[in-house]
This record gives sequence, C-alpha cells and structure tokens, in this order.
Amino acid sequence: MKIAFWSEQEKVGTTFNMAAIACTAALVYPISIGVVSSGYCDGDLEKNFQKKRQSNGNTIMRRSSQANLEPADFLIAAEQQEYFSDKGLDCLLRKEQEGDLEERLLRANMHPVIEEKLYCMPSSQRQEYKWWYKDRLFAQMNRIVAMMEQTFDAVLIDCGTRKDDFTRNILQEADLCVLNMDQEAELIGDYYRTPPIFRGKTFFLVGNYFKDELYNRANLQRLYRMDEAMLGAVPYNPQMQAASTAGMMGIGIKKYIGHRLRGKNIDFEQEITRTTRLILKRAGVLE
Repeated sequence: MKIAFWSEQEKVGTTFNMAAIACTAALVYPISIGVVSSGYCDGDLEKNFQKKRQSNGNTIMRRSSQANLEPADFLIAAEQQEYFSDKGLDCLLRKEQEGDLEERLLRANMHPVIEEKLYCMPSSQRQEYKWWYKDRLFAQMNRIVAMMEQTFDAVLIDCGTRKDDFTRNILQEADLCVLNMDQEAELIGDYYRTPPIFRGKTFFLVGNYFKDELYNRANLQRLYRMDEAMLGAVPYNPQMQAASTAGMMGIGIKKYIGHRLRGKNIDFEQEITRTTRLILKRAGVLE
C-alpha cells in the first residue's frame, strides 16, 4: 500500500506532516510502516528521526581499474564510475542490481524509529547531480519500493514538491495521494478546476493549522462541499517543531498519544489522531 505526500506549494510542511502521521499511525494501530523520500539525496525526512546521519563506520568505496576497493574522496554519477556503501540505500541499490535483495536486508538497512513498527529509509550518500533520477543505479529504486510494500503494511513516500519522472510515477501509482497545503491557499479549488493525474484517491491535508482561523476545517468543508473524511489537519505546535529539528519526532509524538492531555495540547492530539485514521482508512489500510 503506497501513500504519497506531495504539494504544489513550497514550505507547507509536507515532510513534517508525513513524519508526524507515520509516528502516530505506528503508535496507535497494530500496523508496520516504512517511510522513504522520493528524492535520492534528500535527507530532510530522516532528520525528523535522527539528528545526525549515523555512518556506523561505513565507508563509501569505489571500484578502481584494477578491481580493488579504494576510499572515495568525492562521489560522481554512476554513469562514470560505480560507487557503493556497505549500509543504507546505496547498499540496497547495489544488492538489487545483483539480484539478492530480501526483506531481512531491507530492514537491516533502514533506520528503526519505533522498533518493529516504523522504519525510515536513509537517503543516498552519493553526490546529487542534475539527472540523478535517471541514474542507472537509481532505476532500481522502483524494486526497493516494491519490496517495502511487501514488507510493511503501508509505505509512506515523501514527494515534497518534486516533479521529476520518478516522483510523477509514484504519484500516478500511489493508492492515495495526500495533497498538502497552506491554510489560506486556494489549492482545493485549483485541484477541482484542474485535477492532477493521480491513479488513486486524494486526501487534503492542511499543515501549520490553526482552528480559530477563518479557513478552518469546518469552513473549508462548507466552502468546497467536501466530505469531512477527505480533509485533515496537522496543527501548528512549537514543541513538535522543536522535536522534529532535534531528530526526535517519534519521542515527541509519543508524548501526545493516550496521555489525556489538557488545554491546547489536546487539540494537537485530536487532530493528528483523526487525520491519521482518515488517511489510513481512505488508503485502505484500515477498514
């Protein structure tokens, strides 16, 4: 089951929203979740779960003309030379090319956010370049995403605002596209006037949400005559923003779930759990 998070707008918190939804889903429901970015070298997603990329002593290597392995001082496109790492996405891309990718290896190369429940795929350590998504190694990414679908109950893909070929393919194949937007934007109207080409269903998600603003959920539903099950929100929360920056999104969300909080904190818990439930139901993960 693939759920893509995407937006036509910059700075609407798409990555933050997806990370918060993923953590909530893993904490509330008996399901397993894998999260991954559609950007080859985009480390924004994993920063929500670990403050610094953990190298675990890994060394980026390159093949020399004598077929020996030497440390690489810098990375270049795979069309010029072959690079690989002994950990993470680069390892999986190489293993898939060799035809020996399996579930055990997949989990071993992902960062466990909530053990046995939520895993994050680290981005590549190779240098990004203009045509990265046409790299012959990256072409294997479709197979890795397919393996994630076989391994986890749901795969959440952070597409940001990207419009490259790989992202377009993800958006067309996803079972659900979560369209992220700003509270004041006309994105819902734009969607109905010129619908994007999504194969699956669409869910509208308002980030940095304030319930007391004019365009709150209730007013948006009335304005666009929407089913309430198609619209969710992630309230603005400075504590969670700080947790995200510190790489502790999982710990931060855990403090809000099932603790009978009061005041403004209860608004965040209610909205994030409601939105998570609706997204999983609309995607078909929950009945």
